[in-house]
Amino acid sequence: DGYIAPIEEIVKLAKKYNALTFLDEVHAIGMYGPRGAGIAADLGIADSVDIIQGTMAKGIGVIGGYITGSGPMIDAIRSFASGFIFTTSLPPSIVAACYTSVEHLKVSNVERDGLHKKTEMLRKSFERAGIPIMNSSETHILPVLIG
Repeated sequence: DGYIAPIEEIVKLAKKYNALTFLDEVHAIGMYGPRGAGIAADLGIADSVDIIQGTMAKGIGVIGGYITGSGPMIDAIRSFASGFIFTTSLPPSIVAACYTSVEHLKVSNVERDGLHKKTEMLRKSFERAGIPIMNSSETHILPVLIG
């Protein structure tokens, strides 16, 4: 719904209670933070999150997904997650496209700034047309209320 969770507080609680943190950044990668690295990077806490999930299919514009984490964590997931065990790697051409897009977005704000400007234009258009959107949206995701 475009709501940004209180990630900093969640991470603090997780550390206090020795809990694992898993952050879904699929809608934030390429769109937010320094170099498009996501909300956690924007807040300066990405290194405090145990696992971050991202996708190459939204802001990056290609296909595929990934998780980040410590070496032992990633090895454990690679070894025991059935969804990962029975899949195959991306073809080299797709990996090259992902790499190229990420490298571009690390140095360009044009796409991010353009999306945020268009989001604000759409938000105002909805408002003028009397189309209700959820007030919780702080991002480029604009949930329209129906019914």
